[in-house]
Amino acid sequence: MKLKDALKDVLEDNELRKLIKSYDLIGDIILIRIHPDLESKREIIAEALHKIYPRVRSVAAVPLYSYTDKLYRTRDLEVIWGDENLETTHKESSCLFRVNPRYVFFSPRLSYERMRIARKVLKGETIINMFSGVGCFSIVIAKKQPRTRIYSIDVNPYAYEYMKQNVRLNKAEGKVIPICGDVREELKKLDFEGVADRVLMPLPEQAHSFLPLAARALNLDTTEGAGSVIHYYDVAIGRKDGDLFKKSSKRAEDILASTFENSLRVEIEEQRIVRSVAPRKYHVVLDLRVERMR
Repeated sequence: MKLKDALKDVLEDNELRKLIKSYDLIGDIILIRIHPDLESKREIIAEALHKIYPRVRSVAAVPLYSYTDKLYRTRDLEVIWGDENLETTHKESSCLFRVNPRYVFFSPRLSYERMRIARKVLKGETIINMFSGVGCFSIVIAKKQPRTRIYSIDVNPYAYEYMKQNVRLNKAEGKVIPICGDVREELKKLDFEGVADRVLMPLPEQAHSFLPLAARALNLDTTEGAGSVIHYYDVAIGRKDGDLFKKSSKRAEDILASTFENSLRVEIEEQRIVRSVAPRKYHVVLDLRVERMR
């Protein structure tokens, strides 16, 4: 049953029109955005969700225009039904992820994207996940392609602790290497220049400022058909059927061209919309194959 159907005899027509029909089911908790005009109906909405999902333990409200912390990527949450403890275990692609959305970023809407990346990874690759969160991309890759090594870096200490748990839960020790710290400092400290076959940048709002660092981490002397790929995420504004990717691709190409004085060749292997985040505003990904000019 859809949420709107569950509430059609409870809310007025004008209230139903303001109902946010999408929500995130994470393990046994639900996160839902609430329109300001429906604040007084939060408990009714939560009860309806519990009837649809009787095994759900908590329902938490996210303000419609919620502020997202730039560093840890978390949002203000308020439990409106059930247990105040939002720690849960989410299952995806035969993997288990321990998370608490109060303290870490996690989106079940990225499940397809995580598996899409994992299917591209070749045997024996060295991968750097620059903004790894609780380790989801890294662990899905390790499960799909065990003969890899993924260095998973995140500045959020809560995410780091959950990442360590998730590596153990999924028996990915030795394949996924959790690292806590600022990616700029950690890559410098570990001397990762020129070692990666693939770099993941799943931080759409800020990834562009880290592009030179990602390119420097790449091994540009790989054999034909192997590695040297950056999965670059960005925010794009426009129509789906328009030139949605043009600005993102130009920005990426311009940054790399100016930083490396046109010594790199950049080819877009694939580009896609990852998810919609607002009207005509999308998180997009460009798979960039980077090579040194011969």
